[in-house]
Amino acid sequence: MPVYMGRDSCYARREGVYVRRLRRPGIDTLREAAGVLRLILRDLRRGWTYEQGTCRKIRMTQELFVQRVDFVPFLAKRHGASGAVLDAIVRLVAYVKARKKLPQRLKVGSRYVDVKRLAEEAIAKVESARR
Repeated sequence: MPVYMGRDSCYARREGVYVRRLRRPGIDTLREAAGVLRLILRDLRRGWTYEQGTCRKIRMTQELFVQRVDFVPFLAKRHGASGAVLDAIVRLVAYVKARKKLPQRLKVGSRYVDVKRLAEEAIAKVESARR
């Protein structure tokens, strides 16, 4: 079970929020990458996260933070992100690892995008079923 993405993720089940998939499963857009990185940074600040598969609470160490952040571009490449998007994700990951925060803006191709807005748009709330 994924930790951050999808309605069946650990975050969706335990906290009621998750990173919404836009096209297909996996990270293939800058919006999804920004959303996942925002939640990883949240876990680092609070000191704990969820274990993939079991959703048990575990400590968020510096090593686990780096592993999860480094895994984002790998997933983006694996899931078919375009060249310009993949380049932007790699630069975004480098920024997050160095500064432990999301940048305000990031250049993608010939334009700048508001990364914090993208991250906010990527995170959705779980809609509870009506009784």
